[in-house]
Amino acid sequence: MLTTPLYTRHLSDFFHKPITPLPPPAPQIIALNETLAHDLGLDVAWLHSPAGIAFLSQGLLPTPSPQSPVATAYAGHQFGQFVPSLGDGRAALIADCQDQNGTMMELQIKGSGRTPFSRGGDGKNTLGPALREYIVSEAMHALNIPTTRALAVLTTGETIERNSGPVPGALIVRVARSHIRVGSFQYAAAHGGLERVRDVADFTIQRLFPHLAEEDGPTRYYNLLKLVIQKHAALTARWMEVGFIHGVMNTDNCALSGETLDYGPCAFMDRFDPMKHFSFIDKDGRYAYGRQPALALWNLSRLAECLFPLFDEDEHRAIEQAQEALHEFDHLFHHNWLSGFRRKLGLEKQDEHDIRLLEHLLETMHTGQADFTNIFRMLSSTSVAVEGHYHDVRDLFPTNKGHFDLCRTELLHRLTLEERSPKARQEAMQATNPRIIPRNHQIENALSQALKGDYQPFHRLHEALKTPFAEADDALTVTPSPEEEVRYTFCGT
Repeated sequence: MLTTPLYTRHLSDFFHKPITPLPPPAPQIIALNETLAHDLGLDVAWLHSPAGIAFLSQGLLPTPSPQSPVATAYAGHQFGQFVPSLGDGRAALIADCQDQNGTMMELQIKGSGRTPFSRGGDGKNTLGPALREYIVSEAMHALNIPTTRALAVLTTGETIERNSGPVPGALIVRVARSHIRVGSFQYAAAHGGLERVRDVADFTIQRLFPHLAEEDGPTRYYNLLKLVIQKHAALTARWMEVGFIHGVMNTDNCALSGETLDYGPCAFMDRFDPMKHFSFIDKDGRYAYGRQPALALWNLSRLAECLFPLFDEDEHRAIEQAQEALHEFDHLFHHNWLSGFRRKLGLEKQDEHDIRLLEHLLETMHTGQADFTNIFRMLSSTSVAVEGHYHDVRDLFPTNKGHFDLCRTELLHRLTLEERSPKARQEAMQATNPRIIPRNHQIENALSQALKGDYQPFHRLHEALKTPFAEADDALTVTPSPEEEVRYTFCGT
């Protein structure tokens, strides 16, 4: 059942007056996530009806509502620079909906037109970025990584002007536990002071962590910070395990729910490089793959700056508590990262030398220009994990093949500590190491065909990415040629 967003009833100071998205001239559904629709209790036939399309494109609820869609307010550090008022410049929060597990979810349209936060922009989305967010966010879900979900993509019948020229207009409807972000707390601190921070914290607890409401005030806010730190330590480690690069880890894209939020200039690595980054605007590699843990902690520190006055009336004690919580991030991230990469190598037992083995393997992959996903999947194959044919892995190193031989020796020695059978270990590895990821060149090919009106490549790629751990078409595992390699990604504004 669709209802007015709880956000609008509890945080009236954190959105400008309700907005009324203009009806697009010719809305048409291009992609509809029927599985997600069913999970939300939404009738697929109704979504395809004129009333359903009006909901997806304008946020018009099927029953009269006292509240129109709203553009939520937030601040944020963008590339390290604080902007006190950002907000949804091209998005509108349209409804709450309860899934089959009883969890309340928020629905948001992205690309619905100008809002009070558009800052001179047109508030529109275009087909390429909308389809990219749909395919990558759903791929992340299939990889078991916390993420916002994509419910639908619609073309609008408009032509939108961008630097690259005229492109088709589009909308994406996404679903999240909550769109509250670190920037929401920064906005509250900058514009309303401590009581407004408390309001946002109380709403966040009610929405995401209701068990904390039973604790006394100072304790609940301290534990809120600790829970968010735990979630982001785990989330960032999961990104690292699959070679995902978010691309724009600003505080306004750091969700308190621990979900991956905003799929603008994101990308998955092909060749392993700890300093790999794709975003065209990230000239200095601030948000490179290997810097993501440090940036996650930096973002969480900004959250702690907003929350710590709620911990204790004594400022010194409050700061100490915030620092204590933040100091746990490194330990939590390291634990999650090490556990994840142990699973990728099929290591069930713990050994103090595992970190050195993993770092050596990753460095060998870097110097050998090896494909991150394909190396781990080959290590999970029957020929390697069960039959011991490590030359199959060696062949995947374009350069410095001999360097892998030492890694092979170290890995074989480490496996003597394992008690599982090779077959059981291999099955566990295959459930951890994806065979396919949303590779940049394949996404770009699908999007370029979609811009020409052919959506079949997009749908085929999306369908394959639903089962990333299963055996798949070998064409989807092929690394890009130099001509196909995507060097830069763009946010679409």
